[in-house]
Amino acid sequence: MRRWGSAAVALDGLTAPRQLVWPMRLEDVYSREERLRSAAGRTLQHWAGRLAAKYAVLSLLGLPATALHLGRVEVLPQPSAMCARTTACTHGHPPCVRLLDGLPKDPDTADTLGGGRIGVSISHTADLAFAVALVSARLPEDDVVEAVGGWN
Repeated sequence: MRRWGSAAVALDGLTAPRQLVWPMRLEDVYSREERLRSAAGRTLQHWAGRLAAKYAVLSLLGLPATALHLGRVEVLPQPSAMCARTTACTHGHPPCVRLLDGLPKDPDTADTLGGGRIGVSISHTADLAFAVALVSARLPEDDVVEAVGGWN
């Protein structure tokens, strides 16, 4: 596993989220929670940013970007102890990565993470979404995610 990964997703000329992932199915690439969050008045840039983050995480983990792998990387806003609305909140929260069951694990992943976590940074313009994923130390807010059982 690498210490970082990056990815870009072009969205110039696209008009719908399904076009971002074609020929894969939207339902295979994005979790139910991601689809609900992204559909709640978000722009195509938000869908593309989340997809770029998924690609960056897979690059970090050294895994190919298949629908199965993309669907097992969940990128949602970081829950906060100060905001009980979690994923329903429309205020800006930093993105948080959760690796779901069924994602093939590189034998070196656990050792490389060393009790750390995968952090992502997402940015976008009107035509391009870009994300960087890296292994970082655990933060106090990581305990909030675990305490609330994820993003439910």
